[in-house]
Amino acid sequence: MQRILLTGILAAAASGAMASSPEAWQTLYDTTAKACLQKSTLKDPRIVDGPVVFSGAIVYRIKGLLPQMSGQINSEYCLHPYPKGEPEIAEGMRKR
Repeated sequence: MQRILLTGILAAAASGAMASSPEAWQTLYDTTAKACLQKSTLKDPRIVDGPVVFSGAIVYRIKGLLPQMSGQINSEYCLHPYPKGEPEIAEGMRKR
């Protein structure tokens, strides 16, 4: 009986570990970063900070140029719910 219980516990632990493999996390980061860059309102956006992982969401800081102001650098924050959801953009501080 103990052997069956131990086998069940080990199987459950192994299946959870496979769901959170480094490759799975990297795929999640790549997918959410790409979606955030596409949603950005900045010209030539690039991720400068992140990912910051919360329970159910990932945050990135994006930097780029304001399209309406020549050469003005700005930051945005992107909150991307996972595993599903649409990214949301919030404006950050302008650099002068």
